[in-house]
Amino acid sequence: MDVTPLVRLSVVLAAALIAGCGSNGGSGPPAPTPPGSVVVFGTDTPVCDVESLPVTITAASLVPPQGGEVPVVASAAPATVNFARLADFTNIVGTANVPPGQYNQLWIALSIPTLVILNTSASPPSAQPLAPTLVTTSFHLSITPPLVVTSGATAGITMDFNLPKSLQVGGNGVVTGTINPQITVTSNANSGSSVGEANALYGIAGAGSSGNAPSGFTGSFPLALNDGAGQTLTVLVNSSTVFEGDNVTSLSQITASTFVEVDAIVNSSGQIVAQIVDAEEPTSAANEIVALLGKVVSVTRDGSGNAISFTLFVDDEDPNIDPYLEEENSQPLLYGDLPVTLTSSTTYFTNWRQWNQQSFTFGPKTLGLAEDVAVFGAFGSVGGFKANQIFLRPRSVQGNFKTLQAAGSDNLTGGFTLTPCSGLFGGQAITVLSYPDSVFNGLSGLTALTTAPTLNTVGLLSYQPVSGTATTGGSWTAPTWVMQARQVHQLPN
Repeated sequence: MDVTPLVRLSVVLAAALIAGCGSNGGSGPPAPTPPGSVVVFGTDTPVCDVESLPVTITAASLVPPQGGEVPVVASAAPATVNFARLADFTNIVGTANVPPGQYNQLWIALSIPTLVILNTSASPPSAQPLAPTLVTTSFHLSITPPLVVTSGATAGITMDFNLPKSLQVGGNGVVTGTINPQITVTSNANSGSSVGEANALYGIAGAGSSGNAPSGFTGSFPLALNDGAGQTLTVLVNSSTVFEGDNVTSLSQITASTFVEVDAIVNSSGQIVAQIVDAEEPTSAANEIVALLGKVVSVTRDGSGNAISFTLFVDDEDPNIDPYLEEENSQPLLYGDLPVTLTSSTTYFTNWRQWNQQSFTFGPKTLGLAEDVAVFGAFGSVGGFKANQIFLRPRSVQGNFKTLQAAGSDNLTGGFTLTPCSGLFGGQAITVLSYPDSVFNGLSGLTALTTAPTLNTVGLLSYQPVSGTATTGGSWTAPTWVMQARQVHQLPN
């Protein structure tokens, strides 16, 4: 019997079987592995009286051990991050889809157009821009531990622009303007379903919508960031989201063009989930209606102690109306000092209610030096700015521990005094209050506080013209400042 035809038939059937297995049942090549996503967060270690350091990240790429680059900030869409504002706050620098795998380096290219310090030797203190000199403009940074990206999941990394190590200081202790960027990049450890927090998001919101919300969410709104790159993020809200602002208590009351500040987390699905939404006022670049953000650097009061005007160091404006002002031959606002007039119709808002556990009020008597505020209003015919609305904002205060006032059994609840390093405080100690939900970073709690090293406190700073005692046991002697601390961070030496 001739077996050759049978052998030939067996070979053909085997080849067909192999081809069928390799072609996913004859439907074509195997589907590619879905990518993962990466969120790049930004934060900073502070330096006293360095008020503004806008860094433009012109490009950034992840680098795997085997080489090659995967862009996370494209050169066609650079991102601008003002790291001086992010002293123990975090923001979103960028997001990207990337192939699954391990990445052990981040390549970054950047430019720094200006550096602004606060000259507290002047009266009143004034902004002093410097032309920075960059030692290097592009470099590779190690990611510690290496970033692992999984198909279909989101991972996070955090860039910390270490200002104390990056800024050159002269023999007189004054910043020179020479910058040698010292940036650490950390692969974020997931906390439950969160890959990171973005507690310093702000921008112009679109109208809130309850339609097409993913399961578990009640709605969303778009948030256009004022980051130089035109990033627009989708912010999701759920039943736990807290809404605050001028007559804003729900998603449906967020209207288009409203300036909004957001404290959010990014979950492992890459969704930005709002914890607090602080909706403030409508804006319009064409009509010069803008949110002016910055610190109070001088205050004028009447005989009753009410503020009647103040000077604002303008750290940011949203939207950017400088082009409109330049058409009118006016001085640009950004990184300058602006006289602000107050009237009997000016309204004051203390949002961030979860941070304001002492229920301090904000008004003409408690608007004070060194507070961080958002101001809305109109320009006058002879210069200056008349405030219609003023919002007290969270900020950080850096300094050294002085005395412990009280420490509860949890070692978290209590109070202590802090001597800020910023010249705005004139060397006066302030009271810091802490609560059961305050985070102590780098130390175990209140009883571990020592006069060195330096501390950075984050929370709501309020000027207090009347002495008082807090529910935590801390107290203050007026006039002074009280910081309700969300975080107390002991900085490395």
